[in-house]
Amino acid sequence: MNGGLIKSASRFALVAAAGILAGGVAAQAADLGGNCCADLEERVAELEATSARKGNRKVRLTVSGQVNESVLYWDDGRERNAYVTSNNFGRTRFRFVGDAKINADWSAGYLLEIGVRYANSGNRSQLSASGSAITSSNGNNSFDIRHSAWWLDSKTYGRVWVGNTSTATDGITEISLANVIAGGNDGSNYLGGFRLRNATGALTNVTHSSIRSGNFNAGEGDRNNVIKYVSPTWAGFTFTGAWGDEEQWDVAIRYAGEFSGFRFAAGVGYQENRSQNTAGAAACANVGGNGNPATTESSVDCNDLGLSASVFHVPTGLFLTGSYGRAQDNNRSNFAVSNPAGGKFRSEDSHWFVQGGIERNWFGIGKSTVFAQYVAASTGAAIGGGARSSAAAGGGFAALGAGGFVSDAGIREFGVGFNQEVSAAALDLYVTYFHVDADVTTSATGGQNGKVRATGNAFDAVVAGAIIRF
Repeated sequence: MNGGLIKSASRFALVAAAGILAGGVAAQAADLGGNCCADLEERVAELEATSARKGNRKVRLTVSGQVNESVLYWDDGRERNAYVTSNNFGRTRFRFVGDAKINADWSAGYLLEIGVRYANSGNRSQLSASGSAITSSNGNNSFDIRHSAWWLDSKTYGRVWVGNTSTATDGITEISLANVIAGGNDGSNYLGGFRLRNATGALTNVTHSSIRSGNFNAGEGDRNNVIKYVSPTWAGFTFTGAWGDEEQWDVAIRYAGEFSGFRFAAGVGYQENRSQNTAGAAACANVGGNGNPATTESSVDCNDLGLSASVFHVPTGLFLTGSYGRAQDNNRSNFAVSNPAGGKFRSEDSHWFVQGGIERNWFGIGKSTVFAQYVAASTGAAIGGGARSSAAAGGGFAALGAGGFVSDAGIREFGVGFNQEVSAAALDLYVTYFHVDADVTTSATGGQNGKVRATGNAFDAVVAGAIIRF
């Protein structure tokens, strides 16, 4: 009898809640006509079928995420266009976080995060006719697993992660105290797929991403299958170390603190990749045992150093952020070429970045951020995936009389932007203008002998959109 009463009370509570959310249901429930009970039963059944449930009562579940969509206008000096894109500066995603308390010191949990790659701004180019041209067959219109890992945490000893998640150096060159959405040191987020044009205006097959140390800044970490340890915070310092598949490991130390009206955050990290029997890893070149390009049974040998720092003056809202990164690929210097007189390959990539501005709540709806930034990045011989990057396609830089392979390249980027937070809606509106200059040096082999430098057309872009979090 009591169980029936409890069940009945629970059902009427559900119906009342539905009336508040959907509107009008509670009023209909008050009408005690002949269809009252049948109508209630039908509505309760519908609620029970569509409501989200936790798997058990012991693990607390939190669902969150963000939607970040933008308009990308670009002008490469010969062609201009505008695309609607998913902004890769912080692309659309959703996540599930579970946590359970074991005792006063220990807890456990998991992180599952899914990313959305539809019309990704980092993959668009002059050859992208429309969003429909980006299909799941090339991996650009799909979901991807950003994180899938569990953790065990002690307030005394720190946290251990196991699974696919951030390595120790992930984000080490991106530390910032300012609220900037469409900005930062990795221009690959909005122009990575765009191709450079040579002096004649012809498209080459050298992309902006390929002259920015691949899809990441030099020195920047990534996500991988790892075992990771994160220490407790001592006097503002936190230590992180991770080991991943195929002899990949990294370490990092970060600091955050506030004193005399200044907030300060910084970090430095080092990573090594010595994968064996793999077709590719990070930005390292793959070289087979005979020194020729290979896609199987090859190894990589590279290391990265990355650091960044940010300072924010609370009374005025003035801030300054900077970063530096270096990636050393030892395989490039050993890369054999058909002509030994071509010289060694340049084996180092690097970047440096500075951003400054002011952030104040001028309009009463949230923080307004005005900023300017400058990025300089360079790459050595553009070798990846077991092959030297050719510059010859579509006329390419080889048409200038140099060889058909990239020896080194550089990029310089200036940007200004505005970001407006709307705190009541967990919303940020943003617009940023970028101007990019790039040059490419080519030779007959990709080595340093007989190389010729060529300047590509300037590239201008405007990224405008919004990100809303839930």
